[in-house]
Amino acid sequence: MSLPSLEINQERWNRMLIKSYWAALLISILVECLFLIGTKVPTVEFIHAYIIRPTVILAIVVLLAELGVRYLSKHHDYVLISAATLMTVTITTIHSSLEYLLFFLFFPIMISIFYFQYKKLLFAILNTGIALLCIYIFDPDINRNVTFVGLMAMASILLIYSGIAFVVLARGREVLIHLRTSYESNQELLVRTILMDKLAKTDALTDTYNHMAYHEYKDHLVEQADKGGMLLHLAIMDIDNFKMVNDTYGHKAGDEVLKEVASIARSKTGSNDIVARYGGEEFVILFTEKSFQEVFDLVEDIRNSIASTTHAALQHSNVTVSIGLNPYFPGMGREELFLGADAALYEAKHSGKNRTVLATAALTDQSISS
Repeated sequence: MSLPSLEINQERWNRMLIKSYWAALLISILVECLFLIGTKVPTVEFIHAYIIRPTVILAIVVLLAELGVRYLSKHHDYVLISAATLMTVTITTIHSSLEYLLFFLFFPIMISIFYFQYKKLLFAILNTGIALLCIYIFDPDINRNVTFVGLMAMASILLIYSGIAFVVLARGREVLIHLRTSYESNQELLVRTILMDKLAKTDALTDTYNHMAYHEYKDHLVEQADKGGMLLHLAIMDIDNFKMVNDTYGHKAGDEVLKEVASIARSKTGSNDIVARYGGEEFVILFTEKSFQEVFDLVEDIRNSIASTTHAALQHSNVTVSIGLNPYFPGMGREELFLGADAALYEAKHSGKNRTVLATAALTDQSISS
């Protein structure tokens, strides 16, 4: 089973592995320098055989791995596993008299587990098996010091460690699959929750917010306006003579008109504004972070656009809307905000319709008409 998510940040982790290879090279130099203090091998011979030669070989291997990771478009993982194999072979053959260093050949297998992929683990096991066989055949010291029985023991240990690696890998992948399944379930639940929340707040006919959502957002916005001085305006919009539309053309035609009016209002408002169906043929719009002039111009644009739109369901005739507009002032309160806009709408209805009236103008019977 493929787990593409394992490739997340893999380039960064490969870079960390390269750095660890360089660190291993430096550590090997330091260890050899420590051996130089107590060795019986002549100093010049020791430096050449155990410091300069392995250092050059290891540096070439790590440098090739560095270039492979930098410039190859893919197969970085195999390059790093191969580099780990060459490093272990170099260190093992340089110190062929130390048979226990053969266990260092398991290093590529440890590196392959890092990638949580069976094919890379198999590649590392194959590398290790070939490396062990080549060292035994071509290194005279290893061939002489390690018996055939010892070689079989090493091969058996290799198989045991490989089996353990497979178990670790299987367990890790099982956990990852479980985490992915849980994550996908949570994501699905989150999407469902969002959809349910949207359905709970949306008017099914007009695809605007519903009455309940309007009150929820209005309370929150009024609180923000009181605390932070956020600009807030409320417009109440009512379709003129809508009962006549239903009586003349039918409720289905009335529904089409409601949808078109709502669509025009949504298209003219911004993403931070709230358009809601308050009830029947009445809509409310909460404008945020806009000056009074900007809001008034938008409201007039909405009103004029609705008035100029013809409806096929009404035999290509049009409808008009009346609008009451009230700006919010800190401390006004949500009830006064609504009552002011509602009074302005009442004035617009009773002073000719198809017009926008300001709340302050409504109080003095002054209206702004088209």
